[in-house]
This record gives sequence, C-alpha cells and structure tokens, in this order.
Amino acid sequence: MTALLLVTRELDVRPGEWLLQTAAGSTVGRLVIQLCRHLGIRTINVVRRRDAVEEIKALGGDEVVCTQDEDLVRRVAETAGPAGVRKAVDCVAGPVGAQVSQALAPGGEVVVYGALSTHRQTDPAALTIPLQARSVIYETKTVRGFWLNRWFGTTSPEEILRALSRVRGLVADHVLSIPRGRPFPLERLAEAIALAETPAHGTKPFFVFEDAPDGDDASQAAPGGGADLPGA
Repeated sequence: MTALLLVTRELDVRPGEWLLQTAAGSTVGRLVIQLCRHLGIRTINVVRRRDAVEEIKALGGDEVVCTQDEDLVRRVAETAGPAGVRKAVDCVAGPVGAQVSQALAPGGEVVVYGALSTHRQTDPAALTIPLQARSVIYETKTVRGFWLNRWFGTTSPEEILRALSRVRGLVADHVLSIPRGRPFPLERLAEAIALAETPAHGTKPFFVFEDAPDGDDASQAAPGGGADLPGA
C-alpha cells in the first residue's frame, strides 16, 4: 500500500518521468522499483552499500547510487540531465534526506515516509533534515511527510477499498512480489531479534504461534497465526 500510494497518489509520477528514492533495498523500496517498472517510470535508487548495487539493478532499478563512495547530488544531475528530477521519496531522513532535496530540480518535491538514519542513534542530526532555505525559497522545493496509518484514518472507506483492490490485483498478476518472511518459534526470540538487527538481513523474521492444547489461552489468541517482529 505504501509503495502504491507514494508513486501514484502522493506524487502522481507519470510514465517516462524519473523517481528518486532512498533505501532502495528495503521492502518498500523494492516494491517501488517493481511498480515503477510496470508503469514505465524510471528510477534512481540510493543504497548505502556497494554490494547492493547489482542486486537493485537485477530487480529492475534503472540507476543506482551508492552513498558509500559516490556523491548523490552529482550522480543525480549526471543521470537526469538538464531536466533533472522533480519527484522523490525518502525513508532515511538526516543528511541523506537533505541531499535528496538538494538534488531535485526547481519545483521538485520529496515525500518522507521513514527515518532509518535514526535507528539506534541519539544524535539529533540523524532525525533532522537540514534543508537549504535557498532551495525552499528560490527553487520552491517541497518536503512533506506520509504515514500510512494517518492515510487510513483520513480516507473514505471506498477509496481505501479501491487501493486495496489494486494492490491485490498487482500481487495476483505477479507485478509485485512480496518477499517471504523467515519463521521463528517464540523459543528462538533472541535469534529472531539478532537477525532483525543485522544489516542487510534480507527476509523479515516473524513469529509462528503453534496450536496449543484445547483450553489454552494462547491457542485462543492466535491459533496457527504469525506476527511480524516489531522493528524488523
């Protein structure tokens, strides 16, 4: 839902346009790439590890920028040419989010839907996006937020159902491929957390609740179900 709404509703990216995105290797980032490829939208994908570049290209990303050893602003300018990039989504915030705004063409807008740079950090700079007043004033660039929970709370049931139906159709038609999670029983809690905290861990860990004997409260609460590990 987040990927679909960011591309088609929040930014209304059109076929042939460039979309710049950070955290391209995340689950949402990968879905954005798949969706854009289906819609004829070109993507510039930002990653922080060099070993992730080929993986993102194989997934369908048109261009990949590695912040480990490349200048984001310069690479975007070289890739997009004189017309530049006018639309971007950011899931990192901090200095990287600021570079995304700086890289946009005049009149460009970036939608921020996450702040991965703040993970396990107490530095206020990790949570702050230091925008240049010159870009905001003279180049009329826009930075705004998106949170799926708020969208659900402010959108009509009819529109929500339409969006859900479209997502379901895209998955059924194999346009969007959702990565499978890695199941863990509760007894392996520490191992699941360790996996979630590992950089580039790939699949998400999730808990599997086995059926308990009749009368057990656990079986009443979650018979045979699963739950995502928070923060995974």
